[in-house]
Amino acid sequence: MPDWSIPHGIAGARHLIKAAQQYGASPAVCLEGTGIGPAAVEDPEGTITTEQEMRLLRNVIAALPHVPGLALEVGCRYQLTDFGIWGYALFSSRSLREALLLALRYLDLSAVFGKLTFAESGGEARLCMDYHKVPADLRQFLTELDAAAILSIQRVVDPRPSPPLRMEFAFPRPAYAERFRQVFGSMPEFGTETTVFVLDPRVLDEPLPQANEATARMCELECQKLLARRRARSGISAKVRNIIVREPGRAANMEWIATELCMTSRTLRRHLAEEGTTYRALRDEVLLTLAEELMGTARMKLAEVAERLGYSDAAAFSHAFKRWKGVTPGTVRTG
Repeated sequence: MPDWSIPHGIAGARHLIKAAQQYGASPAVCLEGTGIGPAAVEDPEGTITTEQEMRLLRNVIAALPHVPGLALEVGCRYQLTDFGIWGYALFSSRSLREALLLALRYLDLSAVFGKLTFAESGGEARLCMDYHKVPADLRQFLTELDAAAILSIQRVVDPRPSPPLRMEFAFPRPAYAERFRQVFGSMPEFGTETTVFVLDPRVLDEPLPQANEATARMCELECQKLLARRRARSGISAKVRNIIVREPGRAANMEWIATELCMTSRTLRRHLAEEGTTYRALRDEVLLTLAEELMGTARMKLAEVAERLGYSDAAAFSHAFKRWKGVTPGTVRTG
C-alpha cells in the first residue's frame, strides 16, 4: 500500500485543474480549502499532501458531476516527465518487466493511491489494483484515473503496440463505458472481484529501444534519495500542516494541535526540532499560503481573511502578513 503520508508531485493536480477549467470549473473552485494557491500548482518541484489532493478531487467532482469519464480524460494527460527522476528511471529500463518492478519499488514517487501488485500465473501477467482503502466517494474516480495514467505511461516506456490482453474493473459498468474502449483499446469487464491489467508475459522481457543501463542505475539512486527526502517531510511536520489547513482559525493554539496528535506540546516541539523546523515556522508557512489564496483567488476582504485565519481583526492580520512578507496585504493585492 502506498504511504499516504508522503506527498505526491503537483503534476497530477495541475492536470486535474486544467481539465476542470475546460468544463467551466475555475481554479478557485478546484482549490478551495486545499491551502494551495494557483502559483504553487505551476511549481514543477511542488508537492501536494494526500489530504489536500482528496479535497481537490472532491471539489472537482462536486463541480462537474455532469462530465462523464473525466477521470479517464485526466489520466490520459499524464506524461512521463510529470514524475521527474522516477519517470526517467522507467524510461531507461532494459525491459517492461524491469520498468514495472522498479515502478513498484518506488511507487510512493508516483501519483497512485491504490495498492499495486504484480504476479504471473496461467500464462498471464497480472497487475492488480486494490483501492479498497481509498474513501468510497473517491474510489471509482481514482481507479479510473490511475488506470488510464498507468496505460499512458506504459505506452511511452514501451512504444510497441502491446495493449493489455484485457482489463477488469471492480465497479459496475458505467453509462460512459464506450470511453473505456477508446482509452484501453477494448471493452473491459466490469463488476469483477478485483481491478486488474492482464498483460501478455511474452512482451515483458523484450529489450526496450531507449534502454540505457548506466542511466537507469543513476536514476534509481536518485529515486532512493528523493524518496528519503519526501519521507523526511511526511512525519509530524506534515501532520501539523494538515491540521492547520483544516482548521486555520485554531492555529495559534499549539496545545490544541498537540492534543490532536495525542502528545504534549513539549513532545511536539521535540519532534519538530528533530525534523529541522518549529511550530511557528510551520504555522506561518501555512497561514501565508492560505492568506494569499483567500486574498488573491477568493478575493476576500481583509477582515474576512483575518477572521478565517483566527486573527482578532484586520489590523492584527496585516501585522502578521507584513512580518511574513515584508509588505502589507494591500501592497500585494494592488501590486
